[in-house]
Amino acid sequence: MAKVNNLDGPIGWLIDPNNKWAIHFDFKKASNEVNSSDFTIDMWGVVPNGKPMIFKSRRKVTKTDSINTWKQLLASHWVEYDFDKNKTA
Repeated sequence: MAKVNNLDGPIGWLIDPNNKWAIHFDFKKASNEVNSSDFTIDMWGVVPNGKPMIFKSRRKVTKTDSINTWKQLLASHWVEYDFDKNKTA
């Protein structure tokens, strides 16, 4: 999973300590402006089998806001999680 230090912004999933909520951070380079970037933070409810299945909200944010939110969540005991790697059959 990508780290904040080596990217333009955080990319990936964080899951809360109670496994109730998951937040997905994403980055997409805007194609129409050279220096424009689009960062999104999506909040998902996690179902009992541990998958993020209930979409709650999306925020479009700046690079700085994305990094700050990522760091704040990690400081609040959220952890990085790779849902693709931990899929169940």
